[in-house]
Parts: sequence; C-alpha cells; structure tokens
Amino acid sequence: MHKAFWGTGIVRLILLAHLLTQLFLYKAWTLHRVFPTLTVFSFASTIPKEIPFSIHSATLILTVVLLWKINWKRGIGWWMALVVLTWCLDYVFWQPYTYFFLAVAGIHCFSTSRERFFTRCLLLLSALYTFSGLHKINGAFLYTIWDAYFLKKLVGITSTDSSFLIFHYAGLLVGLIEILFGVGLLFQRTRFWAFRGLVTMHGLILLGLSPLGLFSNGAVVPWNLALFGISVMGCVASKKKFFDAPWPLEFKKQGLVIFFFWILPVWGYFGYYNQYFSFNVYSGKGKSLYIFFDQYNDCPKPLRPYLYPKKMDNQKYWVVSPKRWCKGELHLLLPNDDYILNSFAMAYENQFPKSKGYWYVTSYPFTADTSHKIKMGNPLQVGCIENLQKKR
Repeated sequence: MHKAFWGTGIVRLILLAHLLTQLFLYKAWTLHRVFPTLTVFSFASTIPKEIPFSIHSATLILTVVLLWKINWKRGIGWWMALVVLTWCLDYVFWQPYTYFFLAVAGIHCFSTSRERFFTRCLLLLSALYTFSGLHKINGAFLYTIWDAYFLKKLVGITSTDSSFLIFHYAGLLVGLIEILFGVGLLFQRTRFWAFRGLVTMHGLILLGLSPLGLFSNGAVVPWNLALFGISVMGCVASKKKFFDAPWPLEFKKQGLVIFFFWILPVWGYFGYYNQYFSFNVYSGKGKSLYIFFDQYNDCPKPLRPYLYPKKMDNQKYWVVSPKRWCKGELHLLLPNDDYILNSFAMAYENQFPKSKGYWYVTSYPFTADTSHKIKMGNPLQVGCIENLQKKR
C-alpha cells in the first residue's frame, strides 16, 4: 500500500459511506414524509420542502464528484457547508456518523501534509472509541441496550435465568474494550494491535447488523464499513510505519483538533455538550418520549401503523413511540437530547392540533421520580417537566 493511499483512501471511504447513508435515508429528505420536521431555527418551519430536497440532492451530486476529484479541497469545503446546512434545517440529521464524516472532511481540508492528516485522524479515532466506551459504563447501557438487544433478542438470555447477573454485568466489558482500543491508538507500541482489535470489533458489528444478527439500524452499516476499512488501512500503515506518529497528543501542533475532539467531549460526558459531538453512541442515556392515547381512535390515522397497546397503572393505553416512528418511517434514530424532544413535541402539536393524548417522558432507572405523564395542549418543556406537570 502506497503512503498516498492513506489520505485519499480514508476520505473516499467516508464520502462513499455518506453517499450510501443518504440514499438509504431517502425518505427523510424527499418531499413526502409524515414525521414532522424538527426545525433548529424557527424560520426554517416556513421553508418549502423543495428547498431541503434540493440541498440534499446537491450534496449527493457533489459527493459523487468528490469521489473522483478527491483533492479538490474547495469542493470539500462546499460539501461540508451543505451538510451543515441540512443540520440547520432538521434535528433528525444530527447523527453521530454525519459528525464523524464532517470531522474527517474537515481534517482533510485543513491538513497541509499527509503526516498531519494521519496524526489528526488518529486523534479523532482515539477520541471516538475512548469517549464512546466511557459513555457505555453505566446502568442505562446495560438495561436498555445490552440486556434488551444483545442478551434477550440475540442470545435469548432473560432476567429469569439463573446466570443472568453474570451476563448482565459482562456488558461493562463493551465500554472497557472500546476505551482500551481508543487509548491504544495513541501509543506507537500498541497502535497495530488496537487497529487489529477494531477490525474484529467492526466485523462483529457488521455481522450483528446483517440479517444473521439483529439488523436493527441499517443506516449505520455504511459507517461501520468505513470504520472497518479505515482500521484495515491502519493495520497496514502501522505495520509498514507509514506516518507513524510516536505521540499524537501534542497541543502545539494539534491544538484545535485536541480542543474539538478531546476537551469539549469531556463536558458532554457530564451533559454540558451535545451527546453525538461527545461521541456518545448507543449508551442508553437520556430521556425517552412516548405519546399515550386512551382510545385507539384518538390516535391520528398517519400514526396508527406505529401504534401498540401498553398497560400501565392498571389501565390500557395505546402508545406511539416517536423513536420507533422515526426509525420506522425515516430509518433514523431520533436524538434524545431535551431540546430535540421539545422540538418534536411542539412540531407534533402543530401538525396534529386536535390530537387527544398525553406526553410520557421517562429515563433510567424508570421510577416514579424519573417518569412523568402530561396532558397535551401546550408546548412540552422536557427540561422543566416537573414544573410543567404541576401546571397541567
């Protein structure tokens, strides 16, 4: 593998992954969708649907051009601007893989040499796995992700099994392994083995996302394919010692990269920075929002395909999960930051003003103190839910 392939290969991988992801998510940006637009700025709600469609179409066309003209840095800059513009129009596009694609494109755009590009990619990858692992060492990940998806659906182990607790707490190893790989990328002696571990990890993830596994989120398949390819290239680059930075965390040379990918994400671990910009991926943290209806006919017709019964407090309700709705219609996971859930609630009540139902917000450990049911009628303020519950 030639040294030059490192830079162009990585950028081509992320552009191809973005192209495949956007094609998979076509329902989110085409003209026909029921799921409300979660506008970042209030004026965006008045923009005709044709404008976001045109922006996404232009992004796809530019992506194809850049796959051919990979060193056209001005084009990379335009591509980044278009992707950020789509973020400004709808919160549903605030996804971890898009942030990663933007980060790699930005590194490529502002790196004056292949050595600096390689070193900065190392810092980005190391931060991605280190913080992703740190966010997974919590009870919410074990209960909502590890137990529900891996143990129950894939392995068939439930809380009634005698050995359940052993397998339950074994889920903490997922986060610890990610941290081990992330930190391992920083050191010259361990870098090759960290990349080999990442090849294995992403191979297993892709197997789990295939029809043989859970296939629960097809939108992340291109991202994992890209990370798998980058890890393979990292193995070769580390073995051949191409641009092998002895210690990449040098603030004088990589200050901005360290600031954005290492310092700011620390605040996200404590809830003061965006979760996806903090590499908080599938940690189970955050609130979950539901729409409860007393009667089946209370639910608006477009939502009924996502309706399911649920019994709570000795009463039967009909429930719509916005997360399932978003995933079922748009193939996207709905970000669960408070302000995004608040945006969804306001957009929903504007779209369905005569809807009869309740907002139900809950979070781990799913007790009475962390779960609240509020009657619809006013914009939901998720961050102030306890006070709002008293008012209603």
